[in-house]
Amino acid sequence: MEGWIIFWGALLLVTLIIYTVLVLYVSLGGVADIRKMLKSLSGDENSENSDSQELDEESLES
Repeated sequence: MEGWIIFWGALLLVTLIIYTVLVLYVSLGGVADIRKMLKSLSGDENSENSDSQELDEESLES
């Protein structure tokens, strides 16, 4: 009976360690992606407007 307690305790510990590592990996990766997205959104506003202006000018010419 003592062996099963050790087995399930070890399995629980390994599972908790794996899930903790996965949660940290996904969380840190998500934070990095959100920062990159916000940086690109704040820096590319002018280029997006200029692209749409070019498209409007082309459609008016034709």
